[in-house]
Amino acid sequence: MKRYKLNPIIIAPPNKGFLIQTPTGKTLFDTHPRGIVKELNRLNKRIKELEAKVDELHDLKKWLEGR
Repeated sequence: MKRYKLNPIIIAPPNKGFLIQTPTGKTLFDTHPRGIVKELNRLNKRIKELEAKVDELHDLKKWLEGR
């Protein structure tokens, strides 16, 4: 899995922002990290859901092989 890339962006003073490139290719930019944190939390939740589905598929595969 790719990692997030964080690049600080300097905007007209006194504001500074952050630019994050997500593993899915989405670019997040915000002067306040709240929006970025919200998106990262959403992505982490989706990852956990997908991992749970993978576990279910492994269990189903084992069950089918045991028949």
